[in-house]
Amino acid sequence: MKKWYLYNKKADFKAIAERFGIDQVTARILRNRDIVEDRDIDRFLNGTLEDLYSPMLLPDAIRCMNQLERAVNEGRRIRIVGDYDVDGVMATYILYRGLTRLSAKVDYEIPDRIRDGYGINTEIVDRAAKDGIQLILTCDNGISAIEELRHARELGITVLVTDHHDLRKTPPEAGGRDILPPASAVVDPKRADSRYPFSEICGAVVAWKIIQLLYQKKNLPPGEGGEFLPFAAIATVCDVVRLRDENRIIVKHGLESIPETENPGLKALLKAQGLSEQERISAYHAGFVIGPCINAGGRLESAKTALRLFLSESEEEACSLAARLKELNDARKDMTKQACEMAFRAVSEHYLRDRVLVVYLPALHESLAGIVAGRVRERFYRPAFVITDAAPEGAEAGVPGRPMAKGSGRSIEGYPMSDRLAELSHLLTKFGGHPMAAGFSLPRENIDIFRKELNARCALTEEQLQEKLWIDVPMPIDYVKESLVEDFEKLEPFGAGNERPLFACKNLLIQDARVMGRNRNAVKLRLLSSGRTQMEGVIFLDGDAFLREKGANSLIDIVYYPSINEYNGTRSLQLVIKEYQLHR
Repeated sequence: MKKWYLYNKKADFKAIAERFGIDQVTARILRNRDIVEDRDIDRFLNGTLEDLYSPMLLPDAIRCMNQLERAVNEGRRIRIVGDYDVDGVMATYILYRGLTRLSAKVDYEIPDRIRDGYGINTEIVDRAAKDGIQLILTCDNGISAIEELRHARELGITVLVTDHHDLRKTPPEAGGRDILPPASAVVDPKRADSRYPFSEICGAVVAWKIIQLLYQKKNLPPGEGGEFLPFAAIATVCDVVRLRDENRIIVKHGLESIPETENPGLKALLKAQGLSEQERISAYHAGFVIGPCINAGGRLESAKTALRLFLSESEEEACSLAARLKELNDARKDMTKQACEMAFRAVSEHYLRDRVLVVYLPALHESLAGIVAGRVRERFYRPAFVITDAAPEGAEAGVPGRPMAKGSGRSIEGYPMSDRLAELSHLLTKFGGHPMAAGFSLPRENIDIFRKELNARCALTEEQLQEKLWIDVPMPIDYVKESLVEDFEKLEPFGAGNERPLFACKNLLIQDARVMGRNRNAVKLRLLSSGRTQMEGVIFLDGDAFLREKGANSLIDIVYYPSINEYNGTRSLQLVIKEYQLHR
């Protein structure tokens, strides 16, 4: 069970509310998000596309643009090398469509998740050389490809890097300086010498900025690059970068523009997912409906399927590809559900006392290991690694080799996963990642010792293993009005770094409870406050288990967010209950 905490940040909420025409509760939420200064509040609430930062502030952006323009003018052959996730696909799409608009001789390559792994590699470079490619343009990757880009330079290929990931650095005793790959331009907002005011944009936004510069140089109409805004917005949501500052503006306006898109592929995908009649596309739709379909191609088939969808010129082709992605995503969901059930059972039966969970599912499709690890982490609130069988060493050459395994991990606060893997590098053949997520390979015979060593070295305390739930305001449901819910809409889109606000109310009387849904996975409650306000609430969980737990209890404390439920033309207030505690 999560432990409830209440924000207690101070400010003159009444004054803020009056200055910006918002409710005092909304002002408190802004303060809880550390949005304090008037200019930041105004930008958060009222930011427009004119407030986006100039692409020229990105390091090497002008150099990259000049090199691309020269290559286009000279008719040189360009190859974009992207990545297989949503951000990589969208970045590749933006660069390819943008460069073809300028009549460039350009094609693309997206690495195969299983065969190639992440990012550009020497095989991709060799294929480019064989195909007569003269310039490689990376997106959403390349910042760490030191040896691979050195190999490209040796082959006489110019390389331009556009990326948004962290850079490698020299050791602290050597100054901790950025290690740049040997490319003719390295565009990455996370460079130490960057003048870009906000470093947390995704790869697709970096790509879009470069196209904007090219369009400006070619004197194209200022709004010409606006067609890429929805794609940059979807990528931003799906890459789980913080929805603050420039990202918030891109996502807010990008999502608003999706229903009006003229892209046949995006229109077909919306239709396939039942969103074509949706008046508003939310960050939820982008992250949990549209994004997983795009990702499914890269997981189970090829990320090029999604890219071909967005490049489709005909409605017939677009509908066929959208249907294929939906089919792949449905299969992915079924596979994930089965794997999660197996993983949960393994933890419950064997590893409940472990502080770090290591689950070996030999038959799991390796592209799903990260998803399953994330679900294990959510269920048990422990750092979780999920490992599956991989091809033996030497198998590519047709030589019987050492049995190998691959794994993905998802972490919790206080457990920097990439550092912990580095401590066990002697057990691994390859590893990399970030504090909250990582990937690795290891011989199968090392799995058990890997699990034991991780747990023996784990210093997480009981407090760190207690999941925290932060409540914005302790707000009686008597205060909830339709006008307040509409005021909260000014804070959208919600997502990483701008989480949906949560409120708490105690001592509500349960007047009625009934299970809903074909799978009986929701409960509708009729609640009554001490102030005699009656309101409906809904909880998404195992309905029958909730009724058994509730028994004869009639009082409940809830953490909720209010919403407006529309049904058959009738609007009513409804509380979406995220957590609860029944009185004993």
